[in-house]
Amino acid sequence: MRSFFSRLRHNPTALYFSGGALFLVVSIILIVAHVQTIMEASTISVPLVSKIPLLERRLGSLTEQIELTQLHAAVRTGSQQETVEVYALPQDTDIARVIATFEVIRDTLQRQGMLSRMSDIDIGDPQPDETGATVRTLSVDFSVSDEGLKTVMLLVRLAGLLTVGDALTPDEIALLVDRTEKENPSGIIALEQFLSADLLRYSENPKAYEEQVKRSFGNTTFVNAFDNVLRTSLLRDVREILQSDMGEILQNYRLWPMQMMTVQGVSIIPGSARGWQKLSLKARVYSVKD
Repeated sequence: MRSFFSRLRHNPTALYFSGGALFLVVSIILIVAHVQTIMEASTISVPLVSKIPLLERRLGSLTEQIELTQLHAAVRTGSQQETVEVYALPQDTDIARVIATFEVIRDTLQRQGMLSRMSDIDIGDPQPDETGATVRTLSVDFSVSDEGLKTVMLLVRLAGLLTVGDALTPDEIALLVDRTEKENPSGIIALEQFLSADLLRYSENPKAYEEQVKRSFGNTTFVNAFDNVLRTSLLRDVREILQSDMGEILQNYRLWPMQMMTVQGVSIIPGSARGWQKLSLKARVYSVKD
């Protein structure tokens, strides 16, 4: 080995070619490394580049959803506020409208064989309420079947409700929101639109509203909770009552939505026939102060 380097030292030509060969080998190594780096970068960047259009489309879709939700909320707020002020919680009680509502209840239940008698309706003077609203006490007696009793009490519960969310308890809404946050947070848009849907419109085609929510969730966890709420909540009774003859008449006479009421007192004693009851109902009818 020593003699080899000794010969190179005394032979400039051989030294020149040996050095060139060494630099060539080093250059090849560097080029190969550079090519590998480029290939690795391509392997990473090409898939990312290919996903950019998809990401842009998803961003555009989400942006549109947000804009539509904001517009929907703005329109809905104005419309529902007007409905509240005119029907559900007006500045003063439209006594004729309240009486007409109970007369529809009376006539419909009589026609269906579920009511034999309803007393005159006594509506008291307006009184201030601790909530800041104005209330009138309403008193009325019924002789009704068990099914008729259930219908009267249900209608009082429905008085003042406007949206799907109004028919759910805070716990039921909290359950749906919790499942949404755990499974698909972006599904909150569909859930919010469902909860803010008009109760009457929902009752006319519940499947369309419900399927719109379910499409946002692939896992059965939310869907199971959602179906359970639909089955056990007040919404089931809402669908039945609003799509019955009673609901149709209330709509035709523009008595829906009803003015807000709450039960103040109930007395139920057995009637003269099996399966019949005498119901004495006291309710509080709400309006707002000027």
